[in-house]
Amino acid sequence: MKSNSRTKQTVLNASANLIDNIIKVFIKFASRYVFIFTLGQQYLGVSALFSSIITMLSLADLGFGIALPQALYEPLAKQDENQIKKIMQFYEKVYVVISACILGIGIALLPFLRLIIGNQDISGISNINTIYVLFIVQSAVSYLFVYKRTLFVADQKNYIVTVIESFTSIISTIVQIVTLLITKNYILYLLISIAAIVAQNLFISYKCDKCYPFLKNKKNESKLEHNEIRTLVKKIYALFIYKVAIAVETGTDNLIMTAFCGLTITGLCSNYTLITTSVASILMMVMSAATASIGNVIVTESNETTYKLYKLLDFIGFWVYSVCAISMVVLVGPFIRMFLGTDYMINTSTVVVLCMNFYICGVQNINSNFRNAYGLFYEGRYRPIFMIIINISSSIVLAKIMGVTGIFIGTLLSRLLTVGIFDPYIVFKYGLKYPLKEYYKSHLSYHFITIIIGAGMFWVFAFWNTQNILTWVLKAISVFILTNLMFVIIFNKNNNFILLIRRIKVFRRGMVL
Repeated sequence: MKSNSRTKQTVLNASANLIDNIIKVFIKFASRYVFIFTLGQQYLGVSALFSSIITMLSLADLGFGIALPQALYEPLAKQDENQIKKIMQFYEKVYVVISACILGIGIALLPFLRLIIGNQDISGISNINTIYVLFIVQSAVSYLFVYKRTLFVADQKNYIVTVIESFTSIISTIVQIVTLLITKNYILYLLISIAAIVAQNLFISYKCDKCYPFLKNKKNESKLEHNEIRTLVKKIYALFIYKVAIAVETGTDNLIMTAFCGLTITGLCSNYTLITTSVASILMMVMSAATASIGNVIVTESNETTYKLYKLLDFIGFWVYSVCAISMVVLVGPFIRMFLGTDYMINTSTVVVLCMNFYICGVQNINSNFRNAYGLFYEGRYRPIFMIIINISSSIVLAKIMGVTGIFIGTLLSRLLTVGIFDPYIVFKYGLKYPLKEYYKSHLSYHFITIIIGAGMFWVFAFWNTQNILTWVLKAISVFILTNLMFVIIFNKNNNFILLIRRIKVFRRGMVL
């Protein structure tokens, strides 16, 4: 596949992801506003807690969702339909087992639900067991036909999935909002979500069969060879440890928070994490749109070309996540105060740590994308273990000392001391095969610039009060423009910046032609 074709596919996927996630952010906030208005803080806290439990249960995925596209890159590049079909048939069976495991483990935890909730007052919540079961069912059905979704992703056609997801999300969220306003029934709200997920996956499955008709051909069916399965199992073993670390990072914060700070605080923080995770989701989907193209470059191009692509994407990731993190530090607090009121606000220090987590996680995504594209899972299998230990121990200790802020600092420390060290080492040693010192040198300067500009922006805009949506939007535009202007001044002679501008110009000329 030619470079300009890869670029067009990446831009198409990124554009579709960007539009889709922006739409989802707006409808999520609309849904959250109606949710709080109709059901209140207790239901919000329970929703955050059960979502964390579901995150932990997602360990049943074992990492197949990451291993599958990586296994498909080469046969897709070679147009080996037989090998693609063998891989897809193998994963079809795997995901049925995963769905059943999530359902079984989740239901088995039902008798211990009261212990999980602890001493929190849930007297205002009815049918708590039914709500929990519906969360489990929602998670289980989300894995049905998901392997067909991954084929689109691996083949650089994720925009097809994105359009389907966007359409079903809009329709289901509108129906949920209307349902809450009319009935104030949380169970109906969850049932609509389950129905939407089933419909979405069925539609994607149908579309996949239309785009790849050879999948339906049952003639001369063959299975993966024993050595092929063994290679996949080796990668999946390492990926399972990675999944544990991700689940611990994203899932235990709310559990520890509920235990040490209470269900209400968990609900309040979930409003802020909804913002940071929504923005992170938008950016991650846009940035990860290049992952399939990265895999294609690794298979078809030289190591030097791959390294140039890495440096460019690393620079873009830093710029984007830095600007967004700085903007959120300035804007998130006023946004919550304007829409939900001062009763729903948390300390500024906690907001800053949340945004730092967002930034650090974001700038490290490029290493994750390249690690996934190279299939370097087994080589870094011990990193997640250290991450789990640091995350849980530091979060608990700091929660006792600093409260909710300490919990998020524990998560930040676990990322800095593990992902920030091990992942670039693995990618550079086993994948890119280039010296690592340039990476650390550039990232130290990136972090320093982010801190200095972020502190400056916070000080400059601290006195700008936003009393309504218009003044908040004007403030947001001003922060965004001024921050980017500072970056342009600093990096205008940087090689990666010059290369980025050159590529944008070439792509625009190609689109015009």
